Amino acid sequence: MPRRRSSPLLVLALLFSLSACTGQPAPGTAPDAGISAAAPAASAGAAGRLDALLAAEQRRAALEVSPADQQSRDVGVRRAAARALARIGGDAAWPGLARALADEDDEVVAWAAYGLGFSCKEREAEAVSALVARALARDARPGPAGAASAAASAASAAASAAAPSGGAAAGAPPLDAGGALARAIGRCGAEASEPTLVAWLDGPRERAIHAAYALGDLAAIKLKLREETLVALLNLASGSAASPPVPEALYPIGRLEHVPLTVIPRIRDVATARLAEASDARLFAVRALGRAGEAAASELARVLSAKGVFTASERAEAARALKRLGLPGQRALADAVAALAPSADPIALTGLVSEDFGVLLTALEALGSAGPARKALRDLAALPPPPSAPAAILRRVAWLRCGAARLLAGGDYRDPLLLGCDVTAPAEPGSKPDAGAPVRGPIGARAVVEVIGRDAITGARLAAFRAYAASGDLRAREAAIELIAAHEEIAGAPDLLAKALAAEEPGLVAAAAEVIARQPQRASEAPGKRKRRKRSDGKDALAAVTSPAIEAALLALLDRPGARDDPELIGAVVDAVGALALKPAEARLEQLCRSSHPTTRARAGTALGVLRGRKIACDAGLPGDAGAAGRSAVAPPVGEVPAEASALVRAPAVLIFDTDAGELTMTLDPALAPVAVTRFVDLARSGYYDGKIVHRVVPGFVTQFGAPFGDGAGGPPGRPALRCETSPVAFEPLRVGVALAGRDTGSSQLFVMHARAPHLDGQYAAVGVAAGPWAALADGDIIRSVKVRD
Repeated sequence: MPRRRSSPLLVLALLFSLSACTGQPAPGTAPDAGISAAAPAASAGAAGRLDALLAAEQRRAALEVSPADQQSRDVGVRRAAARALARIGGDAAWPGLARALADEDDEVVAWAAYGLGFSCKEREAEAVSALVARALARDARPGPAGAASAAASAASAAASAAAPSGGAAAGAPPLDAGGALARAIGRCGAEASEPTLVAWLDGPRERAIHAAYALGDLAAIKLKLREETLVALLNLASGSAASPPVPEALYPIGRLEHVPLTVIPRIRDVATARLAEASDARLFAVRALGRAGEAAASELARVLSAKGVFTASERAEAARALKRLGLPGQRALADAVAALAPSADPIALTGLVSEDFGVLLTALEALGSAGPARKALRDLAALPPPPSAPAAILRRVAWLRCGAARLLAGGDYRDPLLLGCDVTAPAEPGSKPDAGAPVRGPIGARAVVEVIGRDAITGARLAAFRAYAASGDLRAREAAIELIAAHEEIAGAPDLLAKALAAEEPGLVAAAAEVIARQPQRASEAPGKRKRRKRSDGKDALAAVTSPAIEAALLALLDRPGARDDPELIGAVVDAVGALALKPAEARLEQLCRSSHPTTRARAGTALGVLRGRKIACDAGLPGDAGAAGRSAVAPPVGEVPAEASALVRAPAVLIFDTDAGELTMTLDPALAPVAVTRFVDLARSGYYDGKIVHRVVPGFVTQFGAPFGDGAGGPPGRPALRCETSPVAFEPLRVGVALAGRDTGSSQLFVMHARAPHLDGQYAAVGVAAGPWAALADGDIIRSVKVRD
């Protein structure tokens, strides 16, 4: 789950190469990862190896996982070894993962398959061949698949809760090897992946569901599926006289941006039929209807308006799907906004603290313009706040008022409805909204910045823009800085970028660095100033002169204390340094080439490549020319064992949140991610989360919190980024995960799922399960306090 924002192309590239965290949820739990509770109690010698294997996992030291560990008679050691290799990934882990794939224990096989699925780049065919062979071997075993392993596990004692590795809590089930094998085949994306998975659609129901999810992974990588694959999925989703429908088969269709015209009518028919059956998978039918052409608008409109029949998550997804359907979708959204808008009755407005609020807000955001919804929008933009209303109600009224006002305003950033829309921080008595100064409320400020960006930013609009970019609400400032990349006419951009780079807040710094990385010319001084620079062919060329203030700020950031502990921040800075080809940064980039964080090494190598005019690899921890296939024969550098590993939380802990939406809870389980859970429990006990802002709510998808500045960036000072403790665990409703901005970037931010999201499975660390109406929270709500109950 991205912590801040992410380019779709970047997300796709990371998914294929590293994933979000390997090599940014009906109630219930999925199989928990970690050392299974069914593993035998560890002997003294085995306990020592469990400690060492956890340390190797955290240090990302694949060579410290020995063949002896993988051949141990203690299944707990073998599982810990496979888990460590799966989470480390890469070339150094490949041989061990291949060995683990042949293990007799299904949980070891699950970890091996999971790890191979994220370590198969440039080995796709080899990996898929091995995965398919292992799946066939499991099928050939006497009795039901996994029966031998399950019997062995049931006969063994429960894993020791006091194991130094922080083993699983009693009752945690083993991982699903069949699902891990299928998903790895999909993620590797080899030529054989698609036909293999299509064949598995005809197998037992559980395998067919795994294959459907895997085809969704493949669709995200390849951006298409064969027409015969889509037909097979639709056949499975529609069912037959001999077998009931499998609605999960619609999931891959919702992962595609475009589908062949020949299958659109069938998608519409099958997805519509599945709307009659309530299940977690019904969301996939709603999403598939968004790919079923304009004729699907009426069905989606029915879903959006049918409160009580469809869940809030399904209704919010219907609003997003309607946005894809052109004019019919916009008409349906306009009708829905008018029907869903609350009355001005103060008592009725108290009902805004609910999941239904997110449905209306999503419909508002899906509207492209005021259009036929103009009357309803005017009513919403003027919605009166109830007298003496609590902050939670005022915040939701402001979201509705500002959402409507920004649509009505068009490009007029001085529109009175827009300037006065935020009732969370009203203007001083007797004063009038001033278009030249930032509005006081954070919701209104962001709305105004969006409207400013709809036209050329010159003259008076430029003055207003500069006011928002230089001061006021932090997230509005970040949004204004981001506009620089899309508006070359903005005068004085280098000064604004330099000021943002010197800020304390990492999110603002990263926003400026990302603008420079995408549009390096925005960091240049006056267009007339140029200097001569040697090109790679030896000829002279005129180059823009980088602002000295920006150059100094970027170099200072590379030396900022603690910056290298934040891979998101340092990565954005390194990208900007590379885009500007700042030669004085070369020595610092060489140091970053030795980082134990793979994303930092990769970005440092790219930047060094720009400076040196050739492809540079940092995989071995030293800058050098990239070899054949870009692989290094030397293992990458290892990191330190985190402080949390020396005092692990041993049992599940319940966190009780006092929030603007009432009391909410979550149970964090160290069986899933021992080091991460220890970090979060320690932070909760220290009071870190008290007063924090819920900075991201995507209705029907996720609620996220824990950023120190309330903008989705950074973590607590003095706490280095966490190593990813990902697992092949399903992200179901109310699953709790660690928010990320790339591999090994977790820190203090958590997210809670609203609905099933298979595309997150294995990409993020799952750390527990929540309870209560987390989807009723809104962006800007406050976590007043958190208590820990062990």
